[in-house]
Amino acid sequence: MELNIGSASPEELEAACFTDGVGLFRSEFLYMGRDTLPGEDEQVEIYTRVLKAFEGRPVTLRTLDIGGDKKLDCLELPKEENPFLGNRALRLCFTYPEIFKTQLRAALRAAVAGDLWIMFPMVGSMDDIRRAKAALREAEEELKAEGKPFGPVKTGIMIEIPSIALIADMAVREVDFASIGTNDLCQYATAVDRMNPVVSAYYQKYHPAMFRLIRTVVETFNRAGKPICVCGELGGDELAAAVLVGLGMRKLSMGRAFVAQTKKMITGMTISRAREIACKVCDMETAAEIQEYLTSELRDIL
Repeated sequence: MELNIGSASPEELEAACFTDGVGLFRSEFLYMGRDTLPGEDEQVEIYTRVLKAFEGRPVTLRTLDIGGDKKLDCLELPKEENPFLGNRALRLCFTYPEIFKTQLRAALRAAVAGDLWIMFPMVGSMDDIRRAKAALREAEEELKAEGKPFGPVKTGIMIEIPSIALIADMAVREVDFASIGTNDLCQYATAVDRMNPVVSAYYQKYHPAMFRLIRTVVETFNRAGKPICVCGELGGDELAAAVLVGLGMRKLSMGRAFVAQTKKMITGMTISRAREIACKVCDMETAAEIQEYLTSELRDIL
């Protein structure tokens, strides 16, 4: 059970003592609500604080994920007709390589303090993975040339675009780990703007296609012996957690408010029961049918 955080505040880190690490450090919150971009040294200090708080347990830092519904006061971005399909997250970092490099350098320098995993969001292709890794290597070479100490990191990707989920067998060869961002995966798989209340009924987190996509990714990474996690909304959903465990997921990351109830659900069942539930869910036809089944099946644990 890992934690989703957005800062290094004492309130965010107080759950460190009863979780296994940070499954998602939303680094974009360090950039939001301010007039200037955070500098390299400032980021080093913040990332180091989190790493020390978790005392050797893995901390997964998601690189800057701006765009869609998240804006910056310190960087004026062009207005887009369809921002969730536009220049956001990793794409935006490629557009502003100096901002990207500053963050990568800071992360590498902080890595001397603990077990840091760097995760790239909104990856849609093998080209994206290779380009991001090349930027990381460039940052390493710069630090080496400057004589600045830096630590080893694992590199991974967010799986939130169906295109990368469908070629997970290729992506797994290029990365050390992956994490499934179920909020955006659902949005893109169902072609629904999750911020638009007019079409909210079509945003179905229990859609059978979601569980089938997740099953494909989990099976692929498990076969390769590489860590796979869920860090989106489903990770802290007590009903979905049973299905995810049954699909072979062994790492869930969530906000601290959901840790206790999710632990209760997982510890209240056997792996064999979870597998049976997951198998049935993947054969169901509608989100409503799945939700009704899970609510009934798991009533004794809830």
